[in-house]
Amino acid sequence: MILILADTTDPWATLLYRELRHSAATVVWIPPAQLLERVRLNWSVQSKRGIPTGFLSIDDTTVPLCELTGVFAQTPFTLSVDPEGLDPNDREYVTKEATAAWLGLLNALPCPVMNRPLPGGRPTILSGHSILAGLVAEHGFELPPSLYTMSKDDAVHRFAVWKGAVYLKPVGSHEAGIYLQPQDGVEQIKRVLEHQAVTMQQVPDGRRVTVYVVGGNAAATCVHSDDCSGTDFALSPVPAESCTKLTRALGLSFAECHLVVTSGRTCCLDISSTPAYWRCPREVRQRLISRLADGLSEPRSLLLDDSLDGLHGRSDTREHLCQTRSPEC
Repeated sequence: MILILADTTDPWATLLYRELRHSAATVVWIPPAQLLERVRLNWSVQSKRGIPTGFLSIDDTTVPLCELTGVFAQTPFTLSVDPEGLDPNDREYVTKEATAAWLGLLNALPCPVMNRPLPGGRPTILSGHSILAGLVAEHGFELPPSLYTMSKDDAVHRFAVWKGAVYLKPVGSHEAGIYLQPQDGVEQIKRVLEHQAVTMQQVPDGRRVTVYVVGGNAAATCVHSDDCSGTDFALSPVPAESCTKLTRALGLSFAECHLVVTSGRTCCLDISSTPAYWRCPREVRQRLISRLADGLSEPRSLLLDDSLDGLHGRSDTREHLCQTRSPEC
């Protein structure tokens, strides 16, 4: 069985659900707000050969944990639950306990989970975290000059200094940022800064390329022309392979990598754990959905998922725990 944890408005979850139903796969879609209402978790701390024992009771149907072949987890953690009839203190307690239980379960399951959540949240800005910046460099990419700011004046000034070649992303957003245009970049900066701080990165001269990664492999690549239209592009194997290795090192099995390829170097602007659906070419969307469906439908062994590379985002049992929360999250 495949479990989808996503809001009902999530476009990737919608297409994936249709694809799985069309292929006659057993799939259940649970919106995060309905987890407490529809799902009961029975999970033993003991395991048999490393496989968690227990079951999920979903709408009164019992599903053994060992029968889960994959989980598509497009939901924020902390969970947004609102049990009726509870005072604020009790509601906060239930929310924290439910979040902790699902965090533990999704990181203990041997099956693929796209993407496994991290306690404290997943860092979203590569240049704002020394560990992530080091990983980017280790995999052969460069990070462009960047600015973190809450000041409209500073942001507008940097936009002018960089002559409008800017990649803008709200702080804490798991979705991809936007490439600003000279004609309306200032207005977009001011609009975003009304709600939250931003990061700005200088976009170097070169060819913009987007690499989509599913299940540890580069599923599709797009090159963007001057008019920002996306077409399939035969990217050299070195950047594509490096993208897959970098996303795997970041614990991501479904991701979108934003690169700028120049002569002799490749800059990595962003790696998003929530690929931008509406900016993804239609033919690429279907390819990604097919890869997702295949990866979540095929049973995986614990040995494969506990590989040194941490395939499917599952940390290796031999790895030591380290700080995962980024200051900007």
